[in-house]
Amino acid sequence: MSLFDILFLLCFVAAVITAGRIGYLAIRRRFRAAGRVFIRLTVCVAVYMLVLIGFSLAEPQREVPIGTPRCFDDWCITVEQSARQATIGTTRATGTFCVVTLRVSSRAKRITQREPDVYLYLIDESGRRIEISPAGQQALAQAGLAGESVSSFVAPGASFESRVVFDVPANARHLAFVKASHGWFPVRLIIGEPQSWLHKPTIVPL
Repeated sequence: MSLFDILFLLCFVAAVITAGRIGYLAIRRRFRAAGRVFIRLTVCVAVYMLVLIGFSLAEPQREVPIGTPRCFDDWCITVEQSARQATIGTTRATGTFCVVTLRVSSRAKRITQREPDVYLYLIDESGRRIEISPAGQQALAQAGLAGESVSSFVAPGASFESRVVFDVPANARHLAFVKASHGWFPVRLIIGEPQSWLHKPTIVPL
């Protein structure tokens, strides 16, 4: 847990307590006192959000080389390689299929775990987002090459291989892989977190 994680937890707990205080004062019909507390809470939230956005805009984008694990608590994901091909079986890409081979592993010692909200995509040099190709993924599974789903359970100290397919437009250049999460709380509100508001995502150049 980072310093910013602890800061967020402290601020969140303080905000909840303060909101409870506002509710208590309102119930007691002490509206003027409740208004003063509400203004202080609003100012504190505004300052926190300005700091969050400032860090997000100021921090440079982090690049992780292929073969380097990225760990989130004890759950880790590694981009092992990528390959381009026009077809998978009889399925032809609209542009070019990019098949990314991943290694999902666990540093846990006792707990079997998974990442159910994992969200994977590619971006090109213009920032365009390229989603997983359903047709390409189905073709890869039918060929027996998809491996495990990236959101499958992984046993303590174990790992498995997974492949994901993206249909890359012909004009896309300088592709990079991004691991994100569908959820927004609390990652969007933690200062310095790669998924915080307006923060540039951590990328793996392919």
